Amino acid sequence: MKIVVCAKKDLAGCVALNRLLTGLVARHEVFVVLSDYVLDAECSNAYAASLVAHERSMVLDHILPWLEARFPKGNDAQCQTYLGLQQHHNIRMEQWGPMKSAQSRQRMRELAPDVIISCRYDYVIPQEVIDMPGLGTYGMHPGALPDLQGLCSPFRAMEHGHARSGCTLFHLDAGLDTGPIVEIGWWPIDYGRSLLWNFVHTYFAGIDTLLRHLPALEAGRELTTRRQSTEGRQYFSYPTETEFRSFTQKVAPLVLAEDYYEILSWFLPGGLADPALPELRSLVCSLSGPAGNPLRCTPTSRAASNQNCDCERDMESDLNSGSACIHKNALASA
Repeated sequence: MKIVVCAKKDLAGCVALNRLLTGLVARHEVFVVLSDYVLDAECSNAYAASLVAHERSMVLDHILPWLEARFPKGNDAQCQTYLGLQQHHNIRMEQWGPMKSAQSRQRMRELAPDVIISCRYDYVIPQEVIDMPGLGTYGMHPGALPDLQGLCSPFRAMEHGHARSGCTLFHLDAGLDTGPIVEIGWWPIDYGRSLLWNFVHTYFAGIDTLLRHLPALEAGRELTTRRQSTEGRQYFSYPTETEFRSFTQKVAPLVLAEDYYEILSWFLPGGLADPALPELRSLVCSLSGPAGNPLRCTPTSRAASNQNCDCERDMESDLNSGSACIHKNALASA
């Protein structure tokens, strides 16, 4: 099959793309369309801006370039950078603008995919593009539909105390998160971990669900779906500063140091035991968050992560007012 994967340029998008491509490229022709769009709401307060810094800015501007310079010929790590994925799998990637643009629609027509898969993609896909593939256009929404529509659904699942976070595989339609459902993949929420950790693994649950259904597409059949119920449907906007503050105080840190370094270790051949990890940790520590706070707290174990380092103690009073980004048990609270 000719498959077009639409994905996002950030940390969660990159690790999700790695997992997805591993299940696709051996038997199919894959083309990747990348987006890089930041919502105004994602920069509207210190918590949101620091979360975006950890997910996107630090990764795209510093960490991925460091990895590519450190391993110019690639490596055999669990995850690859975007450049590494192109080299490792011999596939093409392009960053496009909005999918509704005339240029994007024309490029998609030229690609003539059998299937389109949207996984952590920024832009709304118009009906004209949805209708192009003969076997369907499918999305992976990191929330259990129809209950958790909208943005940052794992945040809402954890905020509401759910035992698990769902990633819904569904057929796209003209609405937002309203298309018929194929199946929901589930991740058991670990409240001892951060929002980012649970967010990433929620996507993994959706990807694994798609790959289980791949044989049907390979046999030339669209995936069987069921219509979404309108009962219980809720649409959530991006979390506000007040909601972020409450979450970090009552639920979990947004980014926990141990989780962050473990995810980054997936890009190293030796994982957490790789000899390059200390240098990567030093790079992360040298970076400053959007509020100008040096990210110096780098515990190596969960026990260590529960100890307040000097920079965290200095920031605790500021954190309560939302003016700081450092959480007492985290690399940063957002």
